[in-house]
Amino acid sequence: MDNFREWLSDNLRYFLLGFAILAVVIIAAIGIRIYQRVEGSAQKPTDNVRVESETSSAAGETAKGTEKTSETEKQSETKASEKATEAETRASEARETESVTESGTKAAETEKETTASETQAAETAASETAATEAAKDPEYLKVTTTLNLRTEPNGTVINSYAAGRIVKFLGKEGNWYKVRVGGREGYMSRDYLEEVPYEAGMENEVETEPQTEAPTPIYKTLKGACYLRAETSKESQILGTYMAGTTVQFLEDVGGWYKVSVDGMTGYMGAKFF
Repeated sequence: MDNFREWLSDNLRYFLLGFAILAVVIIAAIGIRIYQRVEGSAQKPTDNVRVESETSSAAGETAKGTEKTSETEKQSETKASEKATEAETRASEARETESVTESGTKAAETEKETTASETQAAETAASETAATEAAKDPEYLKVTTTLNLRTEPNGTVINSYAAGRIVKFLGKEGNWYKVRVGGREGYMSRDYLEEVPYEAGMENEVETEPQTEAPTPIYKTLKGACYLRAETSKESQILGTYMAGTTVQFLEDVGGWYKVSVDGMTGYMGAKFF
């Protein structure tokens, strides 16, 4: 106990100093607190309103700025979208144009190929037809009745050949055959020629002109009255009129007309009157 008292007396001054410092701190804190409250009450309401107004205005301006910025961004985005859409549309049109052009080109090429194929097919068919006709052409022919050899179809008479004469086929032109007979070339009506198989010696026969090969006269008798005309036409000049039973010398059959000789005149009469 005595020791405690001794200790307390030795340290009492420290305890008192500590309590004094603590009291000063508490009093200072309370004073600062009271001062702040007094200052806060003394501030004018108008200042608060102004501050709030300025704050609201600043907030509004900030909002407007934000809104304008948003609108600007939206407009920029819209323009960018429109430009992108326009570019895509142009690209699509370009692709469509290219596709159409390519289709037209392919169609033209296909048409050309088709035309070429058709032309080639036609040429092939023509060649085959010509070859077939050439294969069917006779080599030698025999005259079936007295027949004239002419310089050309319906041309000038070169000579006349009796039935049975062999001629060599050279070509054809309409209803006429180009032939070689008696060492000459000319045309004969195909209606009075018939194909015959080859026999030895035919080559010499077509080159030889008989010494006496005068055609045997052929005579025909009219079955009805008929005009002798200058040409093979009903509108041609009438050379004479002959009654049924008249006998005339037959010279040639000219497509429905007979070329005849009568009373020293040569002309044409309708074949149906004989």
